[in-house]
Amino acid sequence: MQNFPKNHSGTIHDSTEMLTRLNTSQSRTVGTWRSVVAMMFRSIARVAAPVGILSVSVLAPVADAQISPNLPNPIVSPNPLTMTLSIFRSNMQDKIMKSAEAMPESKYSYRPTKDVRSFAEILNHVGDISYILCSNVKGEAPPAMAAAKSSKAEITAYVKGAFDYCDDVYSGFTDAHLNAPADFFGVKTNKMFILTQVGNHDALHYGNLVTYLRINGVVPSGGWF
Repeated sequence: MQNFPKNHSGTIHDSTEMLTRLNTSQSRTVGTWRSVVAMMFRSIARVAAPVGILSVSVLAPVADAQISPNLPNPIVSPNPLTMTLSIFRSNMQDKIMKSAEAMPESKYSYRPTKDVRSFAEILNHVGDISYILCSNVKGEAPPAMAAAKSSKAEITAYVKGAFDYCDDVYSGFTDAHLNAPADFFGVKTNKMFILTQVGNHDALHYGNLVTYLRINGVVPSGGWF
């Protein structure tokens, strides 16, 4: 056995004790981290389970969305593409008309902030654009638009007139003319694009109307879906 000088024997002993303490400390640290990780996973499990349940409960009503059995089937139409566009437009316009009827006249001036249109102004705007777009497809100038439309009766009558006008345009249109040239506020396109924009514009502003209704405690209705 190799003999170490006395002055080194203490150092070796001290080093051994240090290594022992270090190993013990590392074992404790590893044990501590294992405990921490275990606690983290248990916490995640406690949070994830309720969130998962909540997600399922939130998505469930979507799966149960009601669609009317009276929803028209465009496949049976002689012009299925035009009919498809018209179904979406008619669905939104029914919702808009029922919104106009449901909102109390005292709330027609309601606007959530000063920077947006009032309920009445949205309805008038929807009527204006419906006339403009549908007359475009028909190839004629928009019908004369009366300036003063302030009462609930005047506004709902105006919007209904615009929607009826669009009904005539869609019903007289055929798929063979969907790619016919059209002008969209100075941009060259086809008539299918214009017909699509009628429903799109209605949907855009129905989103405003339904929000105004809900804020004022009125439940929206209407449409096939």
